[in-house]
Amino acid sequence: MFRDMFSNTTNDVDNNTSTIVDASASMLIPTRVVFYIFVLLDIPSVICSLLLLYYFIRLPEVHHHNESNQIIIYLLIGSFLVTSLDIPLMLPYLHNYSYIPSMAHPNIFCIFWIMYDYGMYSINLWLMTLACLERYLRIFFKQLITHNAKRHFFLYYVSAITIVLFVFFWYLYLIALYPCEQSQFDFTQILCGFPCYKTVGSVTIQNTDWAIADLLPLFLSILFIFILFSHVFYQRHRVSKHLTQQNIWKRTRKMFLQLLPITIIFLVFNMPLIIVGLLAISNPWYNTTPYFYVNSLSYCLSLCMPFAILSRQSVIQKRLATLLRLRRLNRTRPTNISVMPLRLGNTVTVRRSILATGMLDGL
Repeated sequence: MFRDMFSNTTNDVDNNTSTIVDASASMLIPTRVVFYIFVLLDIPSVICSLLLLYYFIRLPEVHHHNESNQIIIYLLIGSFLVTSLDIPLMLPYLHNYSYIPSMAHPNIFCIFWIMYDYGMYSINLWLMTLACLERYLRIFFKQLITHNAKRHFFLYYVSAITIVLFVFFWYLYLIALYPCEQSQFDFTQILCGFPCYKTVGSVTIQNTDWAIADLLPLFLSILFIFILFSHVFYQRHRVSKHLTQQNIWKRTRKMFLQLLPITIIFLVFNMPLIIVGLLAISNPWYNTTPYFYVNSLSYCLSLCMPFAILSRQSVIQKRLATLLRLRRLNRTRPTNISVMPLRLGNTVTVRRSILATGMLDGL
């Protein structure tokens, strides 16, 4: 995320100041563009996440009687925590190119913000790995998790809790407890600059952090996605020869397509970040403008995640479509109005259409 770009860029200042200054100047226009993209996407993304969470809780057919949505809900919550807090905290910097905190304890806030940003990025990557593994097991080895309560509990609850706790304590140690002297945070940079382990810490710690938080979950996700795709296409080939397996294929296809849009945006928004990061090992130039673009792109995963989930939730789509139709009908709904004529003692019923503006036609 932005953490790596700014820490690497700052480290390179001592080595090649002119290159970084030129790169920073070239980022002014992209920064403003990223700001407007984040603003335009963040509000609809938060609203979509809230609607999905509401329907996942209220509609039994998509929650209580469909356990395949459980990991999807984890991904939705992870993306919502990024779009509802992390990205809004970045907007002042992206708009003004600086960040001036107004709280009483800015250093504590900076530690919290860095831990939150680093942690949520890593948690979402590991949850995606869990989602790919769960979908593969649920499609091809369903009996392993449905016929054994302990395995089911471990896959859906213990694994998710373990991911959250591991990432939390990992970054609690690196950011708050790691034995290096943290200088004053730079409030003119996003995420208040960077933690000290990124600059004065050992190279082993930095590489271990990158491997555990970024590379390993991404590699495992790609591996599980490849295995899942290969097995699905192989089953499709077998079904074409055996008509008796059509029902099995329909179930496989439905569960596979539910994860497909999520895997697409996951690869599109994360692969450039890893590729540029690997290239930056041999060429520091990739830590400047290219890293800015791919870091910005990686946040679009959380921004687009609710829409990718909604695209494969037909029940929720029907509810939302019905809700929109009812709202349109309420604006022009015919209403019976009682009118009392001046010279007649009887009440006359007149049928009129109430417009959205509240005016009555013919009265």
